Amino acid sequence: MTYQNVAHAPDPPPDDMWGEDWQADLAREEAKLTVVPDPGGHRPAGLLPKEFWDARERLRHVRSYAHAAGCSGDVLMHSCLARLSGLIPPSIAADSGIGGRASLNLFVATVGGPGAGKSTGASLNRGLLPSPLEDFRDGLPVGSGEGIAEAFMGTVEEETGEVRRSKGGAETPVMRRVRKQVRYNAYFYIDEGQILAKLGERSGSTLGETLRRAAVGETLGQTNASEERTRYVEAGSYSLGLLVGFQPSTALPVLADAGTGTPQRFVWGWAEDPSIPDEPPISPGPLPKLDCLQSRWDPFEMTYPKRVKDLLWRERVLRNRGELQVPELDGHAGLIKVKLSALLALLDDRYGVTEEDWQLAEAMWDASCAVRDSLLARAHREAEAAKQQQEAAKLQAELRAHQAKNDDDATVQRLAIRAREFARKESGRTFGAFRKSLANRDRLYAERAVDRAEAEGWIFVEEGRLCIET
Repeated sequence: MTYQNVAHAPDPPPDDMWGEDWQADLAREEAKLTVVPDPGGHRPAGLLPKEFWDARERLRHVRSYAHAAGCSGDVLMHSCLARLSGLIPPSIAADSGIGGRASLNLFVATVGGPGAGKSTGASLNRGLLPSPLEDFRDGLPVGSGEGIAEAFMGTVEEETGEVRRSKGGAETPVMRRVRKQVRYNAYFYIDEGQILAKLGERSGSTLGETLRRAAVGETLGQTNASEERTRYVEAGSYSLGLLVGFQPSTALPVLADAGTGTPQRFVWGWAEDPSIPDEPPISPGPLPKLDCLQSRWDPFEMTYPKRVKDLLWRERVLRNRGELQVPELDGHAGLIKVKLSALLALLDDRYGVTEEDWQLAEAMWDASCAVRDSLLARAHREAEAAKQQQEAAKLQAELRAHQAKNDDDATVQRLAIRAREFARKESGRTFGAFRKSLANRDRLYAERAVDRAEAEGWIFVEEGRLCIET
């Protein structure tokens, strides 16, 4: 069922909110809602399938936690993995057999209309997956590419190698304050994706390039003349997750930017969830503490099944030989599935990716593609509708112009006859007198009318006077 014309369904009342007849009061509140039954079980293409949720206890845990808050399971699943990717030690990477160590940084985009629960899902993951890190940058907004790098920077004191001797002979190291990377984990959240597109359009903006680099764990920052503005975050030294909420219309400009490679780096999901029950279930509480978040690690690589590594290797070889053409928006499909499967394994407290992890990652990727394709289909429909509207407007303008020309021709013909009659009554009267004899609305046609009458041989003009053969 869906609610119309309200921001949300009423929450269950606190025990002390109403009197003894609170159930009747609640019924009256619910009666204010316009509820439309959905017997067809509306389910947009791109929702995570039932088989995905049924595969594991922890996946069901995530969805139950979301449903207990009236939120989409898909939103919380996507945001949970993005948050996890920002929480894990950056020393944990993927060894998929291609391209060396792969960063597990994950970008996700949830799509829904206003009030669809995108921001609610983003905030719920703090309770579902609490951070054990004191220096974790949690839910930061995005303002610029420089700001992303700055999230990992700080000022520390370092020894210069020199010492200062006191009068008593004691030696004290000489310190200096320097800016350097002091943090290693961050999770960013953009509530409205339109901001992302607008920020990227600013002259000199580095946001798009920074996001693309951050998605694969490459070096962030820039070198400036002044030390206080220099930022350097080394490749592989940070973990970063990003969640962006889009309305369908604001997602389209980002998808249209496929030439830069930005939309390919996102996993896409819907904000709605038809499976949210009418009665709120009991919340299962936070996820159990994950082993991967409890301590810093030495460099460690997630392993993958041989079949998966062979599959990825074969695709890479065929693409680089030019024997396999991949759609532009699918250019990072393999890498995204590598990230998803590794994060799903970590969520299950394992450090090796299994065939099941890969199948679940493929299910998430397939759903992402369905959301993306639905948005592109919508863009195509809107473009076609706009094109038809433009063509219809152009046709109407041409018809109006043709009609106006016909109307002008009829007016000129009528006034030409009037000019003949004017000259016949008294040959030799001036053109000014003829023009003055016309109604105000006809005077702008006077010259053309005289030309038409002269062309027809009805009159001739001599020294500005309308004459007729006698």
